[in-house]
Amino acid sequence: MGTALAVLAIALLGLASSAHAQVFSAPAPVTIPGTGTGPGPANPYPSPITVSGMTGAVTNVTATLTGVRHTWPADMEILLVGPSGQTVVLLADVGGSTDITNVNLTFADSAPLAVPTPIVSGTFRPTSLGAFTGPAPAPPGPYGAALSIFNGTVPNGQWRLFVFDDAAGDTGAIVGGWSLDVTTNGPTLGSFAPLTGPPGTTVVLTGTNLTGTSAVSFGGTPAASFAVVSPTQVTAVVPAGATTGPISVTTPNGTTSTATAFQASPAPTVTSVAPGSGEVGDSVTIAGTNLTGATAVSFAGTPAATFSVASPTSITATVPAGAGAGNVTVTTPGGTGTSPQPFAVSHDRRISLAMNRRRARGTVTATDGFAKCASSVRINVQRRARGRWRTVARDLTNANGRYSIPGRRAAGRYRAVAPATTLAGGDQCQRARSRSDRVRR
Repeated sequence: MGTALAVLAIALLGLASSAHAQVFSAPAPVTIPGTGTGPGPANPYPSPITVSGMTGAVTNVTATLTGVRHTWPADMEILLVGPSGQTVVLLADVGGSTDITNVNLTFADSAPLAVPTPIVSGTFRPTSLGAFTGPAPAPPGPYGAALSIFNGTVPNGQWRLFVFDDAAGDTGAIVGGWSLDVTTNGPTLGSFAPLTGPPGTTVVLTGTNLTGTSAVSFGGTPAASFAVVSPTQVTAVVPAGATTGPISVTTPNGTTSTATAFQASPAPTVTSVAPGSGEVGDSVTIAGTNLTGATAVSFAGTPAATFSVASPTSITATVPAGAGAGNVTVTTPGGTGTSPQPFAVSHDRRISLAMNRRRARGTVTATDGFAKCASSVRINVQRRARGRWRTVARDLTNANGRYSIPGRRAAGRYRAVAPATTLAGGDQCQRARSRSDRVRR
């Protein structure tokens, strides 16, 4: 058999590579002894497993031998060596002379029984009735008798299984290879909810060994805030600038990340609105970033009549009835973006005039429903004389847009004019002129 073995890492519970418990396997057979019949070392000698990506220190290790066969089991001596040099004899001089075939042995300190004679499949404590006598490169004794000798050590690195046959005349093999189940006190993240959200969203993270969490990040951006709820739960608030990517948690025993990415919803920006002014019903183009998925567009708080997302950087929108001058906002799942400059709305108006010798009266109406362009409006009543219109009376409309100017009027043609004005908020009230009315002699 060659010494190059395929190493398979199986992450429990679908966790990321820095999981709390993982199984690592060397599935290639181990032939006992390596050539001919015993005595002699197995092939390969040792059989290696490389553990990587784990955080924290070891809290428990179990080892499993799959498909063990031997014509004299008591000849087998098996030594496990950890990355830091700790050793434990899993099996030595146990099982007598009764042949075994396709036996699966798991070694765990928590097992209630030692390996029996004859040997049968099951979970047992490491069991040695003699010494491990295998040659180098196996390390010299003394050797440990319990797997707890690895507790507190760093799990990452090469673990080695040395198998030696100490007597002549018999053979065996570990047909299905061997595996390690390694548990550490490192943190894990198994799930989170919700799976997506804008800045400010509270995300609940579920895992293990989360006590002492000192940092949480979303795609590399530190969380706006976080709180440790329990050893198995942390809540974190999505920060501004978060990008799509795994969520990571750091504790005194290491850093772990979610196996799946949190789908960040970046906040939109509005960089310009073109044109910068317009009337109700006009179409404008809003430029910005992260505009995909826009759920609302408003003009100074009034929802747009219609809007359409042309691209992540462009939206077209229709100025709605009742809109006043002010900033244009775009809302997406990632938040709300606001235009840097206010959009000026131009409001068309109509004015009526009814004249008699004693009174001029009428009404100003904003055709788009913008009442501020109708109330408190300055009215000039003009009379046509010598080919020119001259102002003969003035008034302000009331809250309902009405005006009434008493006083005797000479015969002639009259009209009412509401001059164009720009309100303090930036709204542009267009000039309005009534039809002329005549006062007769």
